[in-house]
Amino acid sequence: MSGALGPLDTALVAQLREADARIDAHCPARHGLSPTRGRARTLVELTELLSVEDDAALVAAFAEGMRALALAQLESFPENLFWDLDFIAAEVLRQGRREGAVHAAELLARMAELQRLYGRDTVIAFRYVHDFSYGYDWAKWVAREPDQDGSVGPFDLEFLVYMQRRAHELVELIAADDAKYPQLRDAAARNPFPFSREPDDELRLMQSLARRGEIPVEVWRADAKPDWRRDWAGLRVAEAERLGLAIEPAN
Repeated sequence: MSGALGPLDTALVAQLREADARIDAHCPARHGLSPTRGRARTLVELTELLSVEDDAALVAAFAEGMRALALAQLESFPENLFWDLDFIAAEVLRQGRREGAVHAAELLARMAELQRLYGRDTVIAFRYVHDFSYGYDWAKWVAREPDQDGSVGPFDLEFLVYMQRRAHELVELIAADDAKYPQLRDAAARNPFPFSREPDDELRLMQSLARRGEIPVEVWRADAKPDWRRDWAGLRVAEAERLGLAIEPAN
């Protein structure tokens, strides 16, 4: 993920800087999971690291879409801890070079929409976007779908369409007061997992999993190799238990 910056309009640069400032003001730590960097890369840093040659339309679609995605994440997941976007950015540009700027824009628009479908202002009310961005949702989908073999990636259109459809299915389950996804009785974030996801606990758990190489998509790497074949959910539960974070599932 290196090379000279392509033809990026100065107004877009200013918008990226403004978005970065908003994120840093809300989340000064801007945690990432890279073992060599303490912080996730900013939108400006990501854009400057990506070579887009002379395709002005792709540059604009990428910059505008990444800004919209990051701000949607900030607004819908205000307690989100980890902000790695490297692999997402690299994948969008890879597909954009092959399929065109319109396709890149669609990918990022759908990812931004997913933030609004699953976030704290919805009945789903998840606290973090980590399960999507670090590949847990994707790995689970591939493993349970008989017609999937991993060739559809975690940020490919087919999976994003599934995630949008799944959000509407969850809304229906919640409306029916499903056992796993009941209606929330208070303002707490939804947690269907058997381990604590309070911020300090989530920070410890995710950082420990990253050190152990137990994250399905290492999004802090532009050259990440998404892997669905391991029991990622089981590994996460086991590590949470090892860290003393196990609880009864609380919805």
